[in-house]
Amino acid sequence: MKLFLSAVVSAVLALSAPAFAGSHGGGKMDDKPDCTKKENAEKKECKKM
Repeated sequence: MKLFLSAVVSAVLALSAPAFAGSHGGGKMDDKPDCTKKENAEKKECKKM
């Protein structure tokens, strides 16, 4: 019975881990602006050299 409960708890944790990590990711991964948006077209990172 202890083994069964351990397996159930491990399965639930394994399934919920990606959702937990995604919800605490903080949004953007980098500081680059989205150059496809018109309001960011004038930023220096979006201008073509």
